Amino acid sequence: MASAMIALTACEKAVLPEEGLASEEASLVTGSAKLNIFTSTPGDSEEETIAEGKVYIFNSTGNCVQLLSMDEESQQITTQLPPGQYTLYAIGGNDLTRFALPTQSEATSSSVITRLAGKVMDDLMMASVVVDLEEEESLNQNITLEHKVICLDDIEIRQVPQTATKVEVTFTPLYSSVCLDGSFPASPTESYKIALTKQADGSTWKAAPDQMLFPSKGTPTVNVTISTSTGNLSYSFTAEALSANHHFSIVGTYQTPQGVTLTGILTAGEWGEDQEIAFDIDESNVEFTPLVAGEFCGDYYVVSVDETHRKAVLLAKEKISYPAPSGNATNAQWKAALTAPMAALEKPAGVTSDWRLPTLEEVGIFSKDTQVTYFGETSHNTPNFYCVDGDGVLYWAYTHQNGNTFVLNSGDSGFVNIIYLRPVIDVEY
Repeated sequence: MASAMIALTACEKAVLPEEGLASEEASLVTGSAKLNIFTSTPGDSEEETIAEGKVYIFNSTGNCVQLLSMDEESQQITTQLPPGQYTLYAIGGNDLTRFALPTQSEATSSSVITRLAGKVMDDLMMASVVVDLEEEESLNQNITLEHKVICLDDIEIRQVPQTATKVEVTFTPLYSSVCLDGSFPASPTESYKIALTKQADGSTWKAAPDQMLFPSKGTPTVNVTISTSTGNLSYSFTAEALSANHHFSIVGTYQTPQGVTLTGILTAGEWGEDQEIAFDIDESNVEFTPLVAGEFCGDYYVVSVDETHRKAVLLAKEKISYPAPSGNATNAQWKAALTAPMAALEKPAGVTSDWRLPTLEEVGIFSKDTQVTYFGETSHNTPNFYCVDGDGVLYWAYTHQNGNTFVLNSGDSGFVNIIYLRPVIDVEY
């Protein structure tokens, strides 16, 4: 009678228990071939022994004819199978109850394994092998399991401004499941967000999640959001693929005015080979999100937000100087005098549109907000601001406050050099 012995081992020292499997099913398929499944390990580290394992056995027609399970107490199994070709799909982990695993009756090679709702992701190792069982043949077969997850060890952002109230890091897109054959379904994907903790020095923010995650789908985007009392500023960069079977650490340094420069190291530990990847974030990576009208995004006041078209209008940080035309300049000459100063004004990082004069409506919005302007103690008027009407004609405008009522006043003549030039710029997010 033929017998086949299958030794299941994990990468490096992370292995299945040494003494074998126990059957999950009450009855076994009978046959003339004897399948003896046991485990072996290249090391003796009990700390890295995997507590649970399952083996799905498929026949040549694609039917799952046996589902075997192992644990620390029952670690050896012998079962009878008819001669033929079989595909074995092995799964190992420290706590497989965190995952939705297929039953024997529903299992196929493309069965999807997901993390159960409310459960924290844990290690998951998988492998497959094809064996041929014949009469009067003894077969020994090793299966080497591989981690199908990454481990996010720690994150550190340094030299964060003291005004920061929150620092968050997000990774996206990550796979959210894995198939029994070890492949990853293209959809759906998920993101992983973690809030860092402010350290004693006041400028370093850290987290050590030691968190298992499914790998990234292609090249992931890493977002670093720094919140202050005046708004949020988000930096984004594209990293190299975060492949399974690696540990991941990231260290970033906030550099004014460039933003954040991040360097990351993928370390294999006792998993896969060491890999190094580097991330750089400067002002070209800034993202203006989230944007809320009437609040600040970094140092820029958000005048308005069009959520449907994902556009927003930002106000210049302060008024800018300009050369006043001489003599009895026309409306068009005054408007022309404002063009060069606006063109020379530095744009928000990552924005390609140009500074422009606000509309009458936009002046009516920001001139009511004392976060960006003021009202005279006796006149209850704001300063005058340059703006344009719907036809592009230059105007001055100011807001008068009468109790809780605000009235916008404007005109298209009588320009003087004390009128404020405070342009706006359109951004997409």
